Amino acid sequence: MPGADSWNYAEQIFYDRSPFGLWITTLIVFAVLFGGYAAAAWIDHVPWIIHDKSGPSLDHRAWVALSLTLIVCCALGLPRYSRLMDQRDTAAFAHALRPDATLTAPSSPTRLRLFTALGALVAGGIMLWFQLIGQGSDAHAPLVAAWFTVAAVLVGVLFLRGVALTVASARYGRNVVRTGLQIDLLRIDLLYPWGRLASRTALIWFAVSAATLLQFVGDRGFDPYTIALVAGCAAMGGWVFINTLGLIHHEIRVAKAAELEALRTEITGLKSSLYADPAAPAKLQSLLAFEARIAAAPEWPFDQTILVRVGASALILTVPWFGQAFAGLMVAHLGGS
Repeated sequence: MPGADSWNYAEQIFYDRSPFGLWITTLIVFAVLFGGYAAAAWIDHVPWIIHDKSGPSLDHRAWVALSLTLIVCCALGLPRYSRLMDQRDTAAFAHALRPDATLTAPSSPTRLRLFTALGALVAGGIMLWFQLIGQGSDAHAPLVAAWFTVAAVLVGVLFLRGVALTVASARYGRNVVRTGLQIDLLRIDLLYPWGRLASRTALIWFAVSAATLLQFVGDRGFDPYTIALVAGCAAMGGWVFINTLGLIHHEIRVAKAAELEALRTEITGLKSSLYADPAAPAKLQSLLAFEARIAAAPEWPFDQTILVRVGASALILTVPWFGQAFAGLMVAHLGGS
């Protein structure tokens, strides 16, 4: 988004200073974080595969550790990917703005620090209570318990920082649309960068939700609760997409209504001079054709390609079930060997 690139915060600085690319850096984060759990489990003698009446299965703690690691990687990697794509669309964003538009970066460091501290306190407090007092206490695996506390704090911090960043970005986006957006009803395609931006935001939601759903799939399988949860996540991702573009849709409709009203007023006035002015019929025909063109102008800033991207990203929500089925096959094979 124009002007937003100067908003540099910790997550982006981390990737800026990494000597590797986006995906390699994210893979390193995954390896370090999940490798930390593997080391803690090895030291604490926590098994990866357990055997019960139904046969061998992956230990629930390993499954949750994988879920938390994926949440962190999605919360770090996908916003970075979205930012890089926004930078690539900078010129396209500028084409849809008025030349006199004044934009300021959506920076809010104080609020971001506040949400960071709040996320650490809430997540850390919950995990400490759960480990020391609740059912999750395990005196025989102190390092695993410590890993879960650190991972939960990291997830809590990233989640609340994400909330603060999303709210600030949404506020900034509304300001851009209301004060700087230039709508050309004959070139609605100039607004497609906002559609791509919204589709990337929906992708982040779907991916984080899919990683979170891993915690439920392992135990519950295909029951009504998890099916409803997937439907709810899909609905939320779609809502993020539509809500982000709702204001632009409104501005397009307002511009369209004003243009059509002006054209129809001119057409009505031209009717009275059809027989007196030889040039009137040709002019009227041109106005009617222009009116039809304006009336047929799209009212949403996206095309079918962007809709396909959103639909494809929604399929990420099915990944936990395929992953659970694949893990089940692997565990059964390893447990039987």
